[in-house]
Amino acid sequence: MIPVRLQIKGFLSYYDPVDLHFDSFDLACISGSNGAGKSSLLDAITWVLFGEARRRDDTIINHRSPAAEVVLDFNYENAVYRVQRSKQKEKTATLDFFIQSSAGNWKPLTEATLRATEDRIRQTLRLDYETFTNASFFLQGKADLFAQQRPGDRKRILAAILGLETWELYKEEAARRRRGFEIELANIEGAITEIETELKETDDRHARFNALNKEYATKKELVDARKALLDQQRLISDRIENEMKRIEKQSLEIKRLHAELDRQVDDLRARQEERKQFRQQIENENNIRVEHEQWLKNQKTLAEWETIASNFRQFEIKRHSPLLKIEVERASLQTELNNLIATNKTFTTLQEGMPSLLMQVEEFQQAIKTDSDQLEMRSVLENDMRELLAEKARVKAENSALKVAMDELKERISTLQATTGAICPTCEKPLNSAERHRLMGELNLRGKEKGNAHRENQKIFEHCDTLFREKETELLALQRVDADLKLQQRLFDVKSEEFRKNQVDIENWMSNGLVRLESIQKILLNETFAQDARAELVVIDEELKKLGYDAATHEEIRKIELTGRESQQSLLQLEQAKSTLAPLEREIESLEKAICSAEEHLQELEEEFQSDGQKMNETSAASPDLSQLEKEYYSIQVDVNKLLTEVGYAQNQVDVLKIQQAQKLVKLEEKETVNLKISNLKILERAFGKDGIPALLIEQALPEIESHANDILDRLSASGMSVKFETQREFRDKKRDDRKETLDILIRDSAGEREYELFSGGEAFRVNFAIRLALSRVLARRSGARLQTLVIDEGFGSQDAEGRQRLIEAINLVRTDFAKILVITHLEELKDAFSARIEVTKEASGSQIHVVSA
Repeated sequence: MIPVRLQIKGFLSYYDPVDLHFDSFDLACISGSNGAGKSSLLDAITWVLFGEARRRDDTIINHRSPAAEVVLDFNYENAVYRVQRSKQKEKTATLDFFIQSSAGNWKPLTEATLRATEDRIRQTLRLDYETFTNASFFLQGKADLFAQQRPGDRKRILAAILGLETWELYKEEAARRRRGFEIELANIEGAITEIETELKETDDRHARFNALNKEYATKKELVDARKALLDQQRLISDRIENEMKRIEKQSLEIKRLHAELDRQVDDLRARQEERKQFRQQIENENNIRVEHEQWLKNQKTLAEWETIASNFRQFEIKRHSPLLKIEVERASLQTELNNLIATNKTFTTLQEGMPSLLMQVEEFQQAIKTDSDQLEMRSVLENDMRELLAEKARVKAENSALKVAMDELKERISTLQATTGAICPTCEKPLNSAERHRLMGELNLRGKEKGNAHRENQKIFEHCDTLFREKETELLALQRVDADLKLQQRLFDVKSEEFRKNQVDIENWMSNGLVRLESIQKILLNETFAQDARAELVVIDEELKKLGYDAATHEEIRKIELTGRESQQSLLQLEQAKSTLAPLEREIESLEKAICSAEEHLQELEEEFQSDGQKMNETSAASPDLSQLEKEYYSIQVDVNKLLTEVGYAQNQVDVLKIQQAQKLVKLEEKETVNLKISNLKILERAFGKDGIPALLIEQALPEIESHANDILDRLSASGMSVKFETQREFRDKKRDDRKETLDILIRDSAGEREYELFSGGEAFRVNFAIRLALSRVLARRSGARLQTLVIDEGFGSQDAEGRQRLIEAINLVRTDFAKILVITHLEELKDAFSARIEVTKEASGSQIHVVSA
């Protein structure tokens, strides 16, 4: 991982945005005073990549900033990536991951969740925070992190740094495949067991097949014999059925002839009844003719009355017109009278309400005067409110300035409290303890004065605000008065206009409408309307009297004529009877002969039907039961079919034995193949495990790491110290012949071999530095572009001048193995040892950086 660009905002001591480009140097010193923010640059890198820093909660956010944001562009294995992480106070952090396309655009690699995105970044780098810092970062307080790990953890971290986690993936894949083949083997063995169990039944299956085949042949002969007997009986049954159908037809024909005979008898009786009626009508001929002549006379008299009635109806129609005119005129006058009466009631009510309406007009006039008097105070209130707003604005502006001044004093006091070597903000000279406390006292006193002024202004602001709200309440009340005034004015105008209009309407009614009402009442009472229609009606009534029409007499003659109409029908029936009687006599004689012939034919058919039926019953009784024969046949056939199915199944069971024998050979070959695969995969699991290839690779890498570490340590200690790695040691149990896997660090100097904890701070740092630098150097060579950045954040303070020079020489020694080396120090004498410097300063607005190149 090679950093290209780092952007920081609101992170730890960096309040304002900072933009650091790494492309102008390969080795640089990050310098600055204690607390300036040097280590925060490294915290920004580890935080944006892994979410890890010296602090992990909201304390990473600058106290003046609402959020912290870090963006890192880096080159990794010939690709450029960007990671952007931000966090707002008391909220979850956000994380975005990008890769740069060939066109220079950023393509998102961000996953659905923050944790998934962090996993994606770790997979891309193939390193986690712990491994990354162990290999590339010498952070404050963590230079001995690798050396202080337990032996087992050292081996795990070294394996991760060397990229040996891939072998663990290989081991897991081999184990996964082995488990799959073991499941397959279990299935194969189960199949073989089932096949062998089935093959043990060979003799039983052959014996069962032969027995079933023999039984089937016997049953087949029996069912064939029953089939022949059944076919013969079916032929006999068909003949009997045909004879029964013929007899049934005879029965139907006899029934039809009986019905036909009954119909002829009924016709004969009906004709005889008609003959009787015709003879009676002929005997009553004289009476019928007398009644018919009387009816003709009555019919003539009715015609005369119909003529008189027609003339009467004409005059009645003429009366309708004058009567209608009289009623229309009456209805028109009555409608007008009703309307005038209703209008008179309305004006009477209106006149009674005039005093009340006049009183309302006077009340609205008085309310208008009262509201107008109150509104004269509005301009005074508005002027008072403008003055109060101006005073509030003045106090608020003054307090804002006081707040800024108090915050600056608070920050200066915090800076003086946090550091021991503070700089005077006025003369920029170092302060001793007494001067620092005196300056802090002055700043506290000034802060108290400004706080008192701020609180006094706040009281003034609150008092003005209270008065303003009171005035505002009064003004709102006047606004309601103003609205009420407008309402009262509108109501006054409406009621005044209503009063004036009512006066005019009442006067018009009294002079016109009331006079017309009295006139109509008199006309209706005296019936003095529609005089022309009344005269016309008198003339028509005189003509009606001259006709002498009597409706009751007319109706009586109509009823008599209606009753006599039956004589006309009786006369027609008489004439019909005289003409029909002779043919009817001949028809009766013909029917009597036909009935006699039908009775003789029907008797012959019934005798033949009785004879054929008796013969049929005798034949049916002598025949066997066909349904019983069919039942017995089908029962035997079911048994034969069942036996045939069992024979087929037994044959299949015998045939399948040959297939299973061949399948057993196939499964045995598959078992042998799968066993071989499982055996090979178990070998691979052991080879890919921590005691296999990874252990061999570590064994191969350790001599190179040890050689580089001793080469660097030789320079740092003037050939006085060396380091050695041991990967095995004896168990505490002396009875065991094998050795325990470990990764011990043995350190030797002029005093001999000692434990790591017994070395001084400077000596321990040189050992840690040599091991870590050697580790990074070897890894950089072995992994190509994997670990190409080295950061050193401590150690120079624990070394004397000669030790510091040797550390610088060691750094230059491995310079060609890394694309970027960053050395952090606060020692002024070390700045000139580096051609490029990143100077970090602490200002009032926060930490700032300046890149200086030689």
